[in-house]
Amino acid sequence: MMFFKYLVGFVFVVGSFVSLTSNLMAGEEDERKVRQTAAEADPARTAIAKFKVDFRVALKAPAKTKQLRVWVPLSPSTKNQMVWDRKFHTFPREHQPQFTREPTFGNEFAYFEIDSPDGPLEIRHTFTAEIAQLDWGVDYSKVANTASWPKSFDLFQTPDVRSERAKNYTEIVEQIQSVSDAKSKQFMKAIEWVDENLTYDSTNASLTADPAHGLIHRRGHCSDYHGLCGTFAREIGYPSRVLYGLQMFDKGSPSHCKLEVFMPPYGWVTYDLSETQKLAIKLSKDDKLLPEQRKKNADFIRQRTLNGFRENTWLLVTRGENYPLMPAASSAVSIIRTIYAEADGIPLKEGAAAQEGTWLTMQRVHELGDNSRRFTALKNQ
Repeated sequence: MMFFKYLVGFVFVVGSFVSLTSNLMAGEEDERKVRQTAAEADPARTAIAKFKVDFRVALKAPAKTKQLRVWVPLSPSTKNQMVWDRKFHTFPREHQPQFTREPTFGNEFAYFEIDSPDGPLEIRHTFTAEIAQLDWGVDYSKVANTASWPKSFDLFQTPDVRSERAKNYTEIVEQIQSVSDAKSKQFMKAIEWVDENLTYDSTNASLTADPAHGLIHRRGHCSDYHGLCGTFAREIGYPSRVLYGLQMFDKGSPSHCKLEVFMPPYGWVTYDLSETQKLAIKLSKDDKLLPEQRKKNADFIRQRTLNGFRENTWLLVTRGENYPLMPAASSAVSIIRTIYAEADGIPLKEGAAAQEGTWLTMQRVHELGDNSRRFTALKNQ
């Protein structure tokens, strides 16, 4: 009977993995069909940087917690980044994780399940990563006005219903779409609208990629910028998704998100509106340069983002939003910035210190080689 129980469980796990793998392969095949292009539309991969990363989480479950559960997302190896030599350690007691994969986007996690946790816990995740800088060089005159998409794109096409909480949402979408019949020009206008109307504010932020937050407050975190522009893209007719990753710097909270939009024939193109805006503003105020040079630098940074750009100091960790964790969490989770944790079914909150019922992150990065610089030198200067 016990053997049969484990056999059924094994068959279920293998069946789920096979089903997920089949779905991912079907999605990749659909992407190739929509692109209908040669490899020259792929991003240029340059300035490959290498890092040794020491990422840590400190947690403190409330007193008398019966079970602490923690999901730590795992950065994947792709054709644009490689991750290896991954190790997990916990302190003060050793706990081994279970490695899982959620079925919607295929994001992978190290899952810890700890009964009767006694006091604070540190989870240490070390690994080596190699990351390429990506330059798509998008020519928007060549971006197709795709009328229909394969079914595998359905997940990335429905506008975020949360946006409807903003009373002027429909009016703004119509304003963006009125600039041209060409969807590519509409999307360029969407990027411009977000840049001109939102102010970066990490204290007044949703942290859940909520487009309504940006529309209502005109302020927000990176996820508010990209959640809003992502739903604009879907209204226009381009599939989109939010990506979360780690910045390769010594930081207390190293998470940072980007937007990915499927632009035929280029495929999934990465955009970072919030970081671009911050950098362009910084360059425009550089008192070491003449006003003309400041403007030139700021314009260059904005154009580079518009053309599709991903720096080599950002490591992709997860794709997508609102996916079910494996094993299932007790509450719905919109996005995971660095970890998700719950004690007896109640989510722990990110804190400034490891107080009871909270968690915090710490990261140290050792750069290997000469290419590990944030936003490489402005090549046109």
